[in-house]
Amino acid sequence: MVSAKNLFDESSGAAVPGERVSRRHYFVANLFSIGLLVVAVVATPVATLPLPPVPGYTTVFGTAMFVINILLAAFLFSKGAIEDREDAVRLGAAYFFIAAIFVPLTAASPGGIMAGPVIGNADSELWLWCGWHLGFALAILRYALLPRPVGRASPVFRQVLSVLVIVLAVTLVTDFGADRLPVVSGAAISGGAISGGGGTQFAGWAAALPLSILALLMLATAAVARLGARTPEQLWLSVGMVAACFDVWLTYRGGAHFSLGWYLAMFGSVFTSLTVMVSLFYDLTRVYGHLAVANEALLDQAGRDGLTGLFNRRRLDEALAREWLRAKRDRQPLSVLMIDVDYFKGFNDTYGHQEGDACLRRLAAVLQDAVRRPADFVARYGGEEFLVCLPGTPAAGAYEIATKIRKALCDLAIPHAGSPLHVVTISIGLASLVPPEGMIADQLVAAADMGLYRAKSAGRDRVMHAELKAFQTGIASESAVSWARST
Repeated sequence: MVSAKNLFDESSGAAVPGERVSRRHYFVANLFSIGLLVVAVVATPVATLPLPPVPGYTTVFGTAMFVINILLAAFLFSKGAIEDREDAVRLGAAYFFIAAIFVPLTAASPGGIMAGPVIGNADSELWLWCGWHLGFALAILRYALLPRPVGRASPVFRQVLSVLVIVLAVTLVTDFGADRLPVVSGAAISGGAISGGGGTQFAGWAAALPLSILALLMLATAAVARLGARTPEQLWLSVGMVAACFDVWLTYRGGAHFSLGWYLAMFGSVFTSLTVMVSLFYDLTRVYGHLAVANEALLDQAGRDGLTGLFNRRRLDEALAREWLRAKRDRQPLSVLMIDVDYFKGFNDTYGHQEGDACLRRLAAVLQDAVRRPADFVARYGGEEFLVCLPGTPAAGAYEIATKIRKALCDLAIPHAGSPLHVVTISIGLASLVPPEGMIADQLVAAADMGLYRAKSAGRDRVMHAELKAFQTGIASESAVSWARST
């Protein structure tokens, strides 16, 4: 029976904000689990109802189970090896066991490869079916109950080899030693043949086999639920275990091949593995999302100046080249402001480098506050020099912004005993043009640098345009680019 309490209790703490499993996950997981239980209850009275045989269904089912479980095992083995997690390796071994045992199981099933069984006798399919579910239940109990050493995952090769040895032993016993095993099929016990819709596959004493396996699977389900479902993997493994119980129960009740119970049980078998695979894909997608965000943040950090948080020189070169090409293509103006702190060497000598750094950070804040549009950007050009790029802004607009910047810094009234004005001031060179053919972005920067030289020569604390010649040739005079940056 299903109580009012959720099958997978949220009280474990996994639903608390900041944990990996959200309340929505719990809701969906409980919805799926309750849905499986409802279908099982409704289908039980009519599980023996015969349905039309679907040609090749057994082959498709066997192939799907092998492919799904081998992929799931590979994902879990990789996760365990990368994160050094023993629990993931153990879970991978459980699903690898399903993939491996489906090779002889499909060969022993009528219609799996040929019309009749390729290996074993009429009972081999049932014994392998028991081996599949029994081995899976034991593997899940091993996953859920044994201690989980941190950072000590066992080698995947050892797990794979162990599973293959077990499957080989089960195959040899159930197929090649089938004549020595007790008879379990209803046809053999009753002396009749199982038709498409009647009878049961397990008859007499053998009916205890699927019921015992069901009890063991229910115990494994409880052991997994006891873990608290703190990760999507554990949560959806719990749902998968409910599907495994659903599979065994309807196989037992449905009996013959192509009955309603048989078809539904196959659905449960696929669902057992698909739920965990979907949770892994979700986890993988989430990890990739976090990785993309972290990578973007790392790239952004690599392009930022450590002191001011503005673009650094490398990021400046990339962004300026991009805006230059865009302005050239769209025939739009591109303006550049070259900014330098007046008498900054004297400021450092008087107040110390820590105060000098604080001064540069305050100037950076003023610059960032002055440029609001998404396309505008500010960069630290070097030392006490800064560059502001204003795409789509003509010379008049750039001059207005430059004046606003100069005034905003003056309003801060940062003391500077070495300046004639006794406060920190800046000089700004301005260059603006629509990029012509044959000119590159560096020449625009050189023109702004020449404007800065003119501002310095005119007495500092002002904004000056570059000379027209700088726009025509993009080459500033030698004196313009070699002015004393020590002042």
